[in-house]
Amino acid sequence: MFSQTFLDDPWLILFLICNYLFLLTLFFIQRRIGKKNYRYDERYYRVNNQAKGRTWDIMLVIMLIATPIVIMFDGISFAFFLLQILYVLQCIIFAITAAYYNSKE
Repeated sequence: MFSQTFLDDPWLILFLICNYLFLLTLFFIQRRIGKKNYRYDERYYRVNNQAKGRTWDIMLVIMLIATPIVIMFDGISFAFFLLQILYVLQCIIFAITAAYYNSKE
């Protein structure tokens, strides 16, 4: 069920968890410093929302390009199904958020 790499070195997951905790700590420290310096104004939120929207658009294109590449080199395997699940989740999340923001206006 698990990959051979994971079975050989299961302690690597501990490093990943520690890394995530470290990054989460850095996020909260940076956020506190930013609030003290008034970095999070209206312009900040507008620019970040536009960047996030463009990122979703680019990620959609990358996933559509990656799907046939995965099929060619790896076949219909776990990587293909994982890519398809991510694609479907992205579309569902987009539909939910679009409906939410349309209902707010």
